[in-house]
Amino acid sequence: MTQEERLIELEELIKMQGKVTLDYICQQYNISSDSARRDLVKLAQLPHIMRIRGGAILAEKRVEYPYVKRTQCSPEKALLSAWAAKNINDKDIIFIDAGTTSVALARQLPSSVCVITNSIEVLSEIIGKKGISISILGGGFDDYSHAILGNTTIEQIKRYHADKAFIGVSALSEAGITTDTELDALQKVAMAKQSKKVICITSFSKFNTQLMYQSCTWSDIDHIITDKLPPQNILKLIEANDVELIVVNEKTVDIDKYN
Repeated sequence: MTQEERLIELEELIKMQGKVTLDYICQQYNISSDSARRDLVKLAQLPHIMRIRGGAILAEKRVEYPYVKRTQCSPEKALLSAWAAKNINDKDIIFIDAGTTSVALARQLPSSVCVITNSIEVLSEIIGKKGISISILGGGFDDYSHAILGNTTIEQIKRYHADKAFIGVSALSEAGITTDTELDALQKVAMAKQSKKVICITSFSKFNTQLMYQSCTWSDIDHIITDKLPPQNILKLIEANDVELIVVNEKTVDIDKYN
């Protein structure tokens, strides 16, 4: 089999499984490690495949859109956030990160909760709602993400203890959550550390995407709420880290729980 033929097969395998390893290529095609590495180099030249240590994954390296250009409250975001809101208990203390999905969640919050947020949009949604206590984090306003960020924000987060943290997801890969800015990455980690449970609401499109700055790792995440079953390489990490995966069916609103 020629290298071109192998590359076609390997590309299709990565699309199906989300990942291929160096060892698999060597064993499957009975070739040397050097030849398998050359295959990986070629595969990584494709725009939707990213090389990682020991293999390659399906990935879309991209820059997150500015907040004003993102889809605001799509039916998908409303559906996922509605399920998340139903699992917030009375008297819960919750961090809500900035982002359009967080705004959708804020619109559906139950009464009698305490919200700590760095989002002006989340604040706007919950102001005046009876029974909701609000703490707004201080710091500098980032016009790109519409989030309050900075060292002041992180230091203030450390003074709180929350039952749940709803962390915004720009990209979720084998590395965990990655972001466009260092301050956003650090702020998410700070919220996760000060919470009993960390919950990520994300669409299938965010899996196997990666941005510049490392934020929460898989060991930080307790629950993922999404609209479709993730790729196989992500499912393996979910299982290995004992993350509860909840897939909300768009048509029937059935909930499938894994693990």
